[in-house]
Amino acid sequence: MSKYKNLTSWLVIMVFMITFMLPITPVHAFSLSDLLGQPSSPSESGDATGMSTGKGMVDILLGLFMGKFLGNAFSTPANETGKDSPASGLMNAAQKELVGFYAEWWGADTSSYNSMLKNADAIKTIAPFWATMQADGTVTDRGGNDHSAVVQSAHQKNITVLLLVNNAKQDGDTLPVHTVLSNPELRAKAIQNFEAYIKKYDLDGINIDFEMVPAEDRDNLTAFMRELYARLKPQGYIVSLDVFPKQDENNDVAAAYDYAELSKYADKIMIMTYDNHGTWSGPGAIADIGWVENNLKYALKFIPKNKLFLGLAAYGYDWSSQGVQSLEFPAIMDLAQRYGKEVQWDEASKSPNFSYTAADGTAHTVWFENSESLKYKLALLTKYDIAGAAMWKLGEEDPASWPVLRDKFRK
Repeated sequence: MSKYKNLTSWLVIMVFMITFMLPITPVHAFSLSDLLGQPSSPSESGDATGMSTGKGMVDILLGLFMGKFLGNAFSTPANETGKDSPASGLMNAAQKELVGFYAEWWGADTSSYNSMLKNADAIKTIAPFWATMQADGTVTDRGGNDHSAVVQSAHQKNITVLLLVNNAKQDGDTLPVHTVLSNPELRAKAIQNFEAYIKKYDLDGINIDFEMVPAEDRDNLTAFMRELYARLKPQGYIVSLDVFPKQDENNDVAAAYDYAELSKYADKIMIMTYDNHGTWSGPGAIADIGWVENNLKYALKFIPKNKLFLGLAAYGYDWSSQGVQSLEFPAIMDLAQRYGKEVQWDEASKSPNFSYTAADGTAHTVWFENSESLKYKLALLTKYDIAGAAMWKLGEEDPASWPVLRDKFRK
């Protein structure tokens, strides 16, 4: 109560001073702007008068006093504010978004669906891999579970659904994606078919996942995204794009992605920072932390951070003389247990791995991602303050990853 007694005393003193300073004027009603010394018309502004009158000085004193009085009288004590309250002086960083890539490899494959439902409190968006663009601009459905039912379930969980559409693989001398991208009429046809597919299943937008695009189609890909964005964005649909990672413009497999131009025509850009090692290489980290960060830093030179999503892997690879096999996390753990192998940790890449010898005598090396390696990738989201992350794919992940993900993405 003592502070309010002091305020009252100051109020009495100020009123006494003002009584002697003010000329006798008619009594009239005043607004809060008047009370705080704010001009009610251009002729009363400080610029017009130079604040040279006694009334101007009184206004300043009143403004300072009332600001102090109102601030103290109505502010909330520091120990009564929540940690998220602006009154605490600190605001939490902008909410990050988790996109879950979603795939059904056979008709009864419900791993992505089950993961989505179980972890809906952390997943903001899913991108189901349901469609493929063909060389003639048509869109073929990849099958899988009832699309409408999946979309309905996602929407009930407040999850946005984006159609993931990829490009058909090479069949002959010419890449189908080149055929479409280099032909304005086929681009328009493909975009029309995408729009029809989105509306058929009540989707919220699209995720373009064109891979191995020839470098010569760099401008064509940008033109395609510009035309797609112009068609879908005015209707309220989300337009997103997956891009290969790179650290310069000499990377042939990523040269077609003009980061700066593409960012003008996409709401979200997912940089696929995984497969650092894979079917084309010897054994190694799926997503070496140094490699991931360097690719992220390069992308941020061209892509606004509020549009950029870091790719996360939820799988691993098993290398042997018989080839390279992609494995989900549960299968990887089964292998380690079956052969009595303890998982090793590679500090340099921040990645888990182990080796084993199969019953036929073949040597195998396995590298993968788990909840521990995930922490280092998620730290980059905070370090560079990007929009979020996109994980390939739901249902393959280490179950222990979800407490880590929830800590970052809980809705």
